[in-house]
Amino acid sequence: MSTQTMSSRDDAIRRLEEQLAKTPRSQRPHEHAALAYRLGLAYAESTGTQTEGFRKALVHFDIAASIFDPRFDPIEHARVLNAAGSAHRGLGNRIKSAQLFEQASELFEGKEGREAELAAALNNLGLVRTEQGQLEAAIAAFDHAVDLFDTTTPDGRRGKIATLANRGQAHTALGTDEGLEAALADYEEAQGVVDMEEAPYHYGHLQHSMGVAFSALANRKPDERERLLQEAAAAFKESLVVFTRGTMPYQFALAKHNLGLAYVGLGGVQNLRRALACFEDTVSMLDPRLQADAWRQAYASLERVENDLKVENPGMTRITSFVDLLASIKADERYALVRERLFHLMALPEPQRSQFLTELDHAVARLGPDKAKQIMEDELTVEIELPKDRLEVGLQARHRAHQAITDEEIRLAADTALDLAIGNALGGPQRILVRDYLEGLGWERP
Repeated sequence: MSTQTMSSRDDAIRRLEEQLAKTPRSQRPHEHAALAYRLGLAYAESTGTQTEGFRKALVHFDIAASIFDPRFDPIEHARVLNAAGSAHRGLGNRIKSAQLFEQASELFEGKEGREAELAAALNNLGLVRTEQGQLEAAIAAFDHAVDLFDTTTPDGRRGKIATLANRGQAHTALGTDEGLEAALADYEEAQGVVDMEEAPYHYGHLQHSMGVAFSALANRKPDERERLLQEAAAAFKESLVVFTRGTMPYQFALAKHNLGLAYVGLGGVQNLRRALACFEDTVSMLDPRLQADAWRQAYASLERVENDLKVENPGMTRITSFVDLLASIKADERYALVRERLFHLMALPEPQRSQFLTELDHAVARLGPDKAKQIMEDELTVEIELPKDRLEVGLQARHRAHQAITDEEIRLAADTALDLAIGNALGGPQRILVRDYLEGLGWERP
């Protein structure tokens, strides 16, 4: 949250407090209740600790609920109960939260034009029932809610997508074949509503949830295991279109770890190399101080796969495994992996950035000339679009990598591959720029 947003929210709370203080409850009760409700909402989203905000919010929700009479003000009373239920849920008071959501739903029920608010209360009830382990009751609440949303509006579409996703989570938690199949049906129905441009997070979340369900089903259906794991991997990869390293790092790490597990399940050296690359990405994004459990789990996955790969190739390193993977896959997958790895390495501080780029380029340079040229073309295609200083860092790393090769024959092959890659990947002015810079570093064209 930006400092400007925090300040704006704090200012809004102060204004509401001042208005509430100037609005006597005895003379203007409904206005007082409406301000108390609004102030409660503001506190629930306040910039202090969540616990403090929720507790302050509940004080004001209690005031509003005591004024709005459910007999004469059912909608206003229901709104307050729904908001109070969310605050209690945030504080971990699930029994009280469920009670309030149920009461709010009953008050909204049958009120013309309040279908969206009823759906929201039922969705909230389903969520807390899921957290309580009351899965059948949760699914019943979601069933009631899902058809109430007006999907002609963006808010209605988002509401329906979220409710279908939540019902899918409850179906998944049942842990049965039928539950997992029902979860996939929920996610597929939601996919028919979601627009990635309009609701990117929902799109990514649905794809990730589908991957989880496919993976769980694969463990239950050995005869269909390979197909289901392929479906899981495809879904996790699609979620990463939204869950990128830069925009949603935790979701990126989670999706990468689950993608790696799917590759482990598929088996074979190539998939194990894919899995190792995924686990490297996961570990690099998690903070072992703040996300210790997730980091330990990801690191354990990385070590297991690394050890499995070393059984076949004792001299393997993580970098040589990654380069061997690049050399063995199709062009579109290779380019995507090269691009992602370069963006990650370029974002590191010095000297780690130059060190890791050089180690990567050294491993690429020692491949056979045809494979090396293909990967170098991908690198150059990515680096030429970067700011000039980062392009220069990449070219310096490439030059150092080639200089470190002591075998003259291998070095000549690497230099030849680089020269061909420059000619194939870059346009005329770009070729001149790159060749001139490399020659300025001391590189000689073969």
